[in-house]
Amino acid sequence: MDSGGGDPQTVVSSQNSDPWSGQQEFLKTGFEQAKTDVLDRPLTYFPGSTVTPFSGQTEQALGMTENRALAGSPLVTGAQGEAGKVLAGDYLMGGNPAYQGMVDRSVAPLTQQYQDVVRPGIMSAFTGAGRSGSNIARAGAENTAANDYMRQVGDIGSALSYANYNDERNRMGAMTQLAPELAQQDYFDIGQLANVGSQREAMSTAQLQDQINRFNFAQGEPTNRLGQYMGLVKGGYGGSSTTSQQVPTGAGSNPLLGALGGGLMGIGAMNGLWGGSSPLFSKPWPT
Repeated sequence: MDSGGGDPQTVVSSQNSDPWSGQQEFLKTGFEQAKTDVLDRPLTYFPGSTVTPFSGQTEQALGMTENRALAGSPLVTGAQGEAGKVLAGDYLMGGNPAYQGMVDRSVAPLTQQYQDVVRPGIMSAFTGAGRSGSNIARAGAENTAANDYMRQVGDIGSALSYANYNDERNRMGAMTQLAPELAQQDYFDIGQLANVGSQREAMSTAQLQDQINRFNFAQGEPTNRLGQYMGLVKGGYGGSSTTSQQVPTGAGSNPLLGALGGGLMGIGAMNGLWGGSSPLFSKPWPT
């Protein structure tokens, strides 16, 4: 129920909540020091390289591995060449440097016997003392002896040839099993060369990443420094607030409104007492 009548009046109150006076000096010092130590001092990246280079021993080992991988193993190369000869049949009979020697040694006793015993015996039989031999009979005997000699020589040669061929075929069969392993050795050398390349690429990548890190650091340094500074100085160190309230005229005749007005004035007085820089109300309480 309106006892006084009249239009309501707007009452505006402002309040500051500054930091405690004992705290203000330290906050000011901290802000100034943060500006000096952070905002005014650019950050610097570590001046040296952050990549550990290859040691002399590692570099030497990589170089030796690379050279060996490119040149290959002389033992493997020799084994591969020998395997090729075996598989091609280079050691069959005439290709075997020891084959003819074996034939000669095996035939030598027969030749010696034919020359020293058989042929002289035939000659002696037909040209003995007091006997005139028939040339035809003697020639037949010599031919028979010679054919027998040649047959025996042929048998020896055939036996040796068969043995040589059989042995070489066995070696060729064994070599076909070994050939893939010998061929695989080529890829071992290739793999070693690739391993050297991978290690050098890893080192180059690490050195490039070091340069990228330095570039990114330089690009973001001002922003990061500002962000660090703002993180140090920001905080709820104080503030201000303004409130407004509609108060009807004639509030003095209403005990409740009068009490409310007195309470607000009391708060304003306390605000001034606690260091507020602005009054609680912008104008006196209306009567």
